Amino acid sequence: MKRLTLALSVMLATFGLVPTAPAAGVGNVAKEPGPGYFATANVEWLKNIPLNTDSAGARILGNHLYVTEDRGLTIWDITDPVSPLPVSFTPVPQTAYLTEEDVDTNGKVLVIGSYGELVGTNTPVSYVSVLDVSNKAAPEVVAQVPNADNHTFSCILDCSFVYGSAGVVIDLRDPANPVRVKNPDGANLDWRSGLGITTPHDVTEVAPGLVVTSSRPVKYLDVSDPLSPKEIAASEPWGDNRFIHGNLWPNAATDDFLLVGGETSGNCNQTNSGAFMTFKVMRDDSDPEIPVKERPVTGFSLADEYRVATGLPTEGNSPYDQYCAHWFTTHPAYRDGGVVASGWYEHGTRFLNVTPSELDADGNVVGGGEITELGYFLPVGGSTSAAYWVTDEILYAIDYQRGIDILRFDPDAAPGPGQLLPAPPAFNVVPPSTPTGLVYDGPRRRGQYVCPLPI
Repeated sequence: MKRLTLALSVMLATFGLVPTAPAAGVGNVAKEPGPGYFATANVEWLKNIPLNTDSAGARILGNHLYVTEDRGLTIWDITDPVSPLPVSFTPVPQTAYLTEEDVDTNGKVLVIGSYGELVGTNTPVSYVSVLDVSNKAAPEVVAQVPNADNHTFSCILDCSFVYGSAGVVIDLRDPANPVRVKNPDGANLDWRSGLGITTPHDVTEVAPGLVVTSSRPVKYLDVSDPLSPKEIAASEPWGDNRFIHGNLWPNAATDDFLLVGGETSGNCNQTNSGAFMTFKVMRDDSDPEIPVKERPVTGFSLADEYRVATGLPTEGNSPYDQYCAHWFTTHPAYRDGGVVASGWYEHGTRFLNVTPSELDADGNVVGGGEITELGYFLPVGGSTSAAYWVTDEILYAIDYQRGIDILRFDPDAAPGPGQLLPAPPAFNVVPPSTPTGLVYDGPRRRGQYVCPLPI
């Protein structure tokens, strides 16, 4: 273990990523600016960890961060959110740039797709790996499901079943012996069948046995019988063909607004391009005696949408777009409105506010859902895939180019003018401290995608 830690230290020092002597400041964390970035005054950059590049999203559960990349899975202990410690790395090869997005786990079992995005589903290298992650220091690949890779996988019913974005259903009740579910005629079961949805990218279990699909249209489903999902409600059509990427219905599907992200490629300035959106939850108000949040859901109506615009970095924008919008999370204090942080590719991390609704004289939800920007963190040469709140002020920005940026955000502070903190290409990293099984296997890869050019 000492040799492994030393090897990692030598690797980081070779690339100039670790100071040769302790820097001034708190502990060994330098107070000088790190990589150049643009930010509003209510955002403070704390440090960068230049590992886990090529990550399309992660998962925070309890005191651990699970990050996928094209080389495998890293688990971090985030008990101290400003100084996370790497606990383990497990090799699980995946398609470069199209790694397992928004990886899902219940803290005991975790699933990761492989190369289906690159080579197609029915090939020997299109499989799903099932990992036992109950021991964070020594995760183990306990099984593989052949010919089953989809773009995303989502746990339902405490990870006893998994839904893939392209219809795969995996029975994980016995994780060591996972089964791809089939119909009685022997054909593979497709959970999407008969639901009338197109371009599904992901599903989110918003409450036990209840999921919302990121698709056209957005559907609210009862999956208490995971082999036969039933539609409860659907979104109203919104007039264009934008791709729906992800969704959250905060506070176990009790909030007044469903939050939805739409991802498209190219020009993000167009009215039909990807956006961050709020959908008002429509409820049956025929019986006013029933409390509002307990009334049956009848649908979702678009309330507002927010886009970034190409422009000058000094004004908080990127001069070009590769994709529009990506994974987002709500602030821990979010209730029927509040602060949302979203990864936005070359536009960095955007901090948004959703206006809360009000109740009218009849007890019906009215107004609210309007979106305004509170601030941003725009790294030079970055491409941010996701933003995850760790505490009410600390946030991790996962970046395809940079790894993990640790930020502090003050939701009560005024945004203030944009600021630029230029610096040489050096990183302020967490020094390695006895990681378990932490092994990295070589250079970064980028697959068939063109790398964003640094500004």
